[in-house]
Amino acid sequence: MIHSFMSDSYGSNSYLVVDKKTALIDAGIDSSRIAEKIEELGVGLDFLINTHCHFDHIGGNRLLKERFGPKIAMHEIDADAIRKNKKATLYEMIDACVPLTLVDIRLSGGDILNLGKTRLEVIHTPGHTMGSICLYEPGSRSLFSGDTVFSGGVGRADMGGDWEELGQSIRALVKLTEERGIETIYPGHGPADCGDSIEETYNTYFG
Repeated sequence: MIHSFMSDSYGSNSYLVVDKKTALIDAGIDSSRIAEKIEELGVGLDFLINTHCHFDHIGGNRLLKERFGPKIAMHEIDADAIRKNKKATLYEMIDACVPLTLVDIRLSGGDILNLGKTRLEVIHTPGHTMGSICLYEPGSRSLFSGDTVFSGGVGRADMGGDWEELGQSIRALVKLTEERGIETIYPGHGPADCGDSIEETYNTYFG
């Protein structure tokens, strides 16, 4: 089961995926409402997966880590980026401190997180940041796309990313749709959309 949350600040989305184990995909800036929902469901939190290292996706990590003790997972490139230079989080864009927490699981493309019947496959999609990831769930053919691709849009590449890499990453998602099928994309901002929209978005921006 997937529970969706939208942050009041910056409109970033978080997704709570509940199976035998529970994973949260991105924590937003303020994760207090997410914490309340986890407690209401009585499920705990096993994994907190960040699709990339920007403040509007990792700002709520510490509260959830302190309350539930999940393993925090992030691609190794972005994990190294924020360890070496906190500015990689873009915290200077807001008048607030972004509390950092240690990354417990350094992800690479091809890694799999098993929650039960639900499997989250890590797809390395550099472009928005160089350590951006998407997560593919083959059972439901769902893609959690972070800030790589949205409904009718793509992530910016001028804040620690690369436009050419972004295009290649989205092209790879088009290929994934063709080969394995993506029914629904759950993006880091904005509404969910059908998987077929990825090719249309690719053609609009990179075709």
